[in-house]
Amino acid sequence: MARSRKPERVVKSKVNWKKRSQVNRLHLVMIFLMIAICISAAAGVGLALIQIYDPFSEPEVSSSAPSTVSSKQDEELPVYDNSFNLVLANSSDPLPDSFLVQITDFHGVSVDKRIVPALEKMLDAAAKDGITLTVESGYRSSEDQDAEFERRVEDLIANGYTRVRAEASVQNSFGRGGCNESQTGMTVGFSTEKENFASSEASRWLTKNSILYGFVLRFPQGSEDVTGRDYDPTLYRYVGTQNAEKMRQLSMCLEEYAEYLQEQQR
Repeated sequence: MARSRKPERVVKSKVNWKKRSQVNRLHLVMIFLMIAICISAAAGVGLALIQIYDPFSEPEVSSSAPSTVSSKQDEELPVYDNSFNLVLANSSDPLPDSFLVQITDFHGVSVDKRIVPALEKMLDAAAKDGITLTVESGYRSSEDQDAEFERRVEDLIANGYTRVRAEASVQNSFGRGGCNESQTGMTVGFSTEKENFASSEASRWLTKNSILYGFVLRFPQGSEDVTGRDYDPTLYRYVGTQNAEKMRQLSMCLEEYAEYLQEQQR
């Protein structure tokens, strides 16, 4: 009777297992190397983009923009506080008795001497641009203002106006003593050879550049209900460079801006 054969045992070689383990470890090392290389490459690209575009740097400001006052320009001009810069003189806010005008002569016109440095620089800058700015009016005493007010009223009465209507008309265009910009010495009136100053080159130059020297149009068009005065393109008021720039940004007249600052302080 034949003996039954036992199944053969398959013995795996220890050498083959060892080789496979080494291969697996090599694969893992290669994967880690590839990941490290990818991370390094990505970091390099990121650094290059930052150097090229520099997204964290502050944007450059164009030096040609008229609405920005350079620090050098600001340092060259005297700086006053707002108790002087923003003093009001209108029918609702008469000039306070405590306000003292420091009168001096400027090209034959009386103005407050504190605005002269800025006024001179503005006229010089205009001249360099081929624009002649002629200062025609400045400070007028309260007594002289009232005398001129009455003269204008009488002229209108002679032309058929009632006194009430004549006084209202002159108040809107000229104002009474103590309630008028002329008593501050900080407002100047410009003249030009052209009859319509608003359409002149001088007016366009002032509209663009006056804030660089601390001056703003005192009675702008569209603000008649706020200022209590008719639009007048010839009258410019000194308020200081910082205030002038802010008023331009906010599109405010002096009355609106003074009220705005009071609200900010509450």
